[in-house]
Amino acid sequence: MGKAGMWAVDRYRDIRRLCGRAPVPAERIRRIRSLYPTERPEEVLRRLDGRRISQIGLTFLAGCFLFGFFLWTEKKEEPLSTLTRPDYGEREQVYELEAQKENGVRLPVEVTVPERVLTEAEAGKRMEEAYGEICRNMLGQNESLDHVEWDLELPEKALDGTVSIEWTSRSKALFNDWGELMKRPGQRSPAGETGVYELSMECSGYECQYELEITVYPPKQTEGEAFLEAVETELEQRAGEEEQGEALELPDSYGGEKLIWFQKKEEGGNVWILAVWPAICILLLLRGQQQEKERLKEREREMLMDYPEMISKFTVLLQAGLAARNVWERMVVEYEGEKQSGKKPRYTYEEMTITWNQLKNGMYESRAYGEFGRRCGLHAYMKFGALLEQNLRQGTTGLALRLKEEALLAFEERKNLARRLGEEAETRLMLPMFLMLFMVLTVIMVPAFLSF
Repeated sequence: MGKAGMWAVDRYRDIRRLCGRAPVPAERIRRIRSLYPTERPEEVLRRLDGRRISQIGLTFLAGCFLFGFFLWTEKKEEPLSTLTRPDYGEREQVYELEAQKENGVRLPVEVTVPERVLTEAEAGKRMEEAYGEICRNMLGQNESLDHVEWDLELPEKALDGTVSIEWTSRSKALFNDWGELMKRPGQRSPAGETGVYELSMECSGYECQYELEITVYPPKQTEGEAFLEAVETELEQRAGEEEQGEALELPDSYGGEKLIWFQKKEEGGNVWILAVWPAICILLLLRGQQQEKERLKEREREMLMDYPEMISKFTVLLQAGLAARNVWERMVVEYEGEKQSGKKPRYTYEEMTITWNQLKNGMYESRAYGEFGRRCGLHAYMKFGALLEQNLRQGTTGLALRLKEEALLAFEERKNLARRLGEEAETRLMLPMFLMLFMVLTVIMVPAFLSF
């Protein structure tokens, strides 16, 4: 197929030449030359176009082959004479057909075929099968219908819903129409008591009735279960006899055993403390970590707000003729005086105070200024410390001018920071505003609705 694609490309170019046009458009040559600068664009286009044509040809041949295969394997259309009716219990079947006339015209026809209706013999056979299924499924926890100790499970349908069932108890003192035993275990006769259920079944319009004999026995109980059952029976009798009394007197003994009564406590009443206490500890730990993060953010924000003022004051004093060390000393002394007068401490000047104490203790100025910037941990302060350190180590002139430029830049950053803080405040105020709007709407709308 590759050679066939090349042949098709060559013939196409020949046709373009005969028509007086260039074999390959100039725009395509320009694009290919930028993608393949080391190759001839005409040959690259010939190769690429030939490959595409080969792929298209292969795809077309594969489609033709598949189409022919489907036509060959497709079943021949045969006329219908009957439609299969759904069996009893299945849904009606909808057939979409086409009716062809003598002239060959086909018209769409939709036919709905209902389910098959059973004959009387078939319905009787199904109800017999349902009777056997019912006798097996209604036992529940019991061994057989001749020895029933627990409630029965009476189904309303059988044979996948094709047979409807209706139960009627003819021994209401033993069991009700829903299979519940009416007597407590202690009230049942150990010899067994027999009752009758009347079972009505309906299938495809046919009905039949059966009778089931049920023998009820007291369940096998442990000594403790039997004792509790007897005590509960005694309490029920007392409650029935003392209906007009203000209180029910509990027996202090039963069967020769002394009884002491207590109000049952709710299970797990105090367990919640064991679960809540670790949760509170974890919440306190997380709250402490969150508060620490918030304080770090507040420190960073405060230092960024104080930076323009600090560097501006430092620049003014430096331009007045003071040395960097003297400027540092003067700013720290002024801050200490303001703090003694009751002004709130500021992180920036606290760090400057630490640096001044290091200088008084004999630390080199360059090292002290560098550590100041690293302790602050912000880019602006590290740059400020680096400028002072560079001035001391290399004797760079023009420190005041560079600090002045840094002060102008810092003021611009402060304006941007103030703008961001304002936007954050507006965002936080959205929730209270919506709450107030909701309250106003509630005050207006509720009386309006109540007036109707």
